[in-house]
Amino acid sequence: MSEKAGVSDRYPTASPWPVFVALGFALTELGLFLGAFPIAVGGGLLFGGSVAGILTEADYVSHLWRTTAYMGVALVIAGAGLMALGGQFDLGVLVDSIDRPNVAGHRLLSRGLAIATAGVMLIATGAAGQFGRHPTA
Repeated sequence: MSEKAGVSDRYPTASPWPVFVALGFALTELGLFLGAFPIAVGGGLLFGGSVAGILTEADYVSHLWRTTAYMGVALVIAGAGLMALGGQFDLGVLVDSIDRPNVAGHRLLSRGLAIATAGVMLIATGAAGQFGRHPTA
């Protein structure tokens, strides 16, 4: 029997992931609001990777890289939905929506493109992490 009642060998520790989830979400929203494409994509990467990390740490999922890729798929679907609402898929219009995101007709398109780009990058990161591992000896 233990001398100290209620004290275990494992002490709970604070997780850093919630801060990064909130920061990623805030950066994504700030980038989308201001029309800053790189900030929106970087925030989406931070958000998606942090959500995958917090789910893995909490033992809701068992594979970090696979969850990262799934988060990317979710972002691609959300971004494609916004792009479909924007209505234009011409390459020139897509590039123009990155340069001038707050012009009428480009708002949903540029935001959807930023979210979908972050999703594609998360899918690539998840695939590289999943299949790029070397077996340990």
